[in-house]
Amino acid sequence: MKNECDIVKDLLFSYKDGVLSDTSKELVENHLKTCESCKNMLKEIMQEDEEKKHNREKSEEKQIDAFKGVRKKITKRNFIISISLIVLAIIIIFNIFVFKNYNEITSEMSITLQEDVTEAQIENIKKAIQENTSEAQITYLSKEEQLNEVKAWLGDEADILNPYSGEDNPFKPSLIIKVKKNVDIQKIVEAIQDMPGIYNTNTYINQNPYELFLFQVFNG
Repeated sequence: MKNECDIVKDLLFSYKDGVLSDTSKELVENHLKTCESCKNMLKEIMQEDEEKKHNREKSEEKQIDAFKGVRKKITKRNFIISISLIVLAIIIIFNIFVFKNYNEITSEMSITLQEDVTEAQIENIKKAIQENTSEAQITYLSKEEQLNEVKAWLGDEADILNPYSGEDNPFKPSLIIKVKKNVDIQKIVEAIQDMPGIYNTNTYINQNPYELFLFQVFNG
C-alpha cells in the first residue's frame, strides 16, 4: 500500500498543471510543507518544465527567423524580378519607337538637283519615280524654300544665314519623295540615279536605327 509520499509524487505533475481537485491539492500542499523530498521533486519537475518551455520558445524563434529569412529572400527575388520586368518593358517600348521611327524615315528620300536642272528633266525624274510606285508623294523645294526652312529651324539665330540669301544661297533645288512603307526605295534610287538633272540621292536605308532615332530626338 502506497504511503503518503508515493501518493503525493504521483500527484505532483497534475498539481503543477493545476488540474487537481481542491481536496487533492490541499493534500499535496500540506505534505510539501513537511517533506523535502517531494518538495525537491516538484522543483525538478518545474525546472524540467521551464527547460522544455525555453527550448520550445527557442525552437519557435528559430522557425520564425527561418521564416523571416525565407520571406526576405522572396521579397528580394520579387524586387529583382519586378525591376527586371520594368527594364525589359522599357527596352521593348524603346525598340518599338526606334523601329517605328526607322520605318517612317526609310520611307522617305531626297533628290538633290543640279543648279541648271530644267523643268523637263524634273518631270522625267518624277515620271521615273511614279513608274516604280504610283502613289509616291513628290514635293519640289527651291533653293529659297530650303534656306527658309533652315532659318525657321534656327529660330532666333536665323539672322546668321542672312549673308547667304540670293546668289550666295548654298542650297540646291531638291525633290522630297514620300512612299508607302512596303515600297523598296532602293529600286527607285537605282532607277533614277543616272538621270540628267540629278546631283545626288539621299536615303536613310542601311543606317543604324538607334542613331537615327537619337538624332531625331535631339534635333526635334
